[in-house]
Amino acid sequence: MTIDKLKLAVSEDLKALIAEEKLTSLLQAFTQLDSNQNGKIGKDEFLDFSLTKEKSHLTKRFEGLDADNDGFITFEEFVAATEPNYRIVKRFRELDLDRNGLLSLDEAINIADQLVLPLNTKEIGIILKEADHDGDGQITYYQYLGAIAQIGFQ
Repeated sequence: MTIDKLKLAVSEDLKALIAEEKLTSLLQAFTQLDSNQNGKIGKDEFLDFSLTKEKSHLTKRFEGLDADNDGFITFEEFVAATEPNYRIVKRFRELDLDRNGLLSLDEAINIADQLVLPLNTKEIGIILKEADHDGDGQITYYQYLGAIAQIGFQ
């Protein structure tokens, strides 16, 4: 689309100062905002255009928060989206089968089986020992964080 086809008066000064390609782009943007095509952008036109763009952005954000795509954001979806550690804590609790707040070697083996990791019991024991800084044979939540950072999964 050329400047002439956009039907707006463009001064010779503007044409001389701004490259035609850039000027055409600016005219197209202006024409989008000038919905009544009177050659001026009114406050309502500006707001309508801006709100439409913002609504599109917010709609995409909403869809990202609505994890189960049911058209609603549940409290758990809201918390998962706003609390960065929520999913990690939730996963730790799911893996802590005896609910004692610690992961044992047996639970670590179960994790490797669930995730179909190519690790044998000895290798799991080595990872557990490396993560178990106090040597009690159990992995705390914070030790778990260190271990998943080291091996790259959660």
